[in-house]
Amino acid sequence: MDAAQRTNADVLHENSTDDLHERNNFLISELLTRFQNIVKLAPMPEGEVTKQVAAAQAFQTKVETAALIKAAEDLLKLSRELKELWLFGPLRDLGEGDSNPQMEEDAEKVEKMILRLLNQADQMAVLK
Repeated sequence: MDAAQRTNADVLHENSTDDLHERNNFLISELLTRFQNIVKLAPMPEGEVTKQVAAAQAFQTKVETAALIKAAEDLLKLSRELKELWLFGPLRDLGEGDSNPQMEEDAEKVEKMILRLLNQADQMAVLK
């Protein structure tokens, strides 16, 4: 599928590195576009302003603001997903990595460090 055939939904639900970069760029672009639209709506039109014009402008501002908020939320969601991928790595299939002794050793080391830190925190709490 080339870039012209991709929809917004396609961009928002893929996880390869290039797709994540593209998703980030798309969301930033969406955020900036919505902000620009709100700024363009800010000045009052010249001449007599009727209630209908004011109502239409208020409605457009409300719609653009909602879209701006949605774009910001999507960008925050992407940030959270990237942090999760960074911390936990991609998920493995069942049984994959079971025969990796280095991973087991690393997991045991991390477990010991966490237990040691928890014990130190408990001792510090007792001293206070």
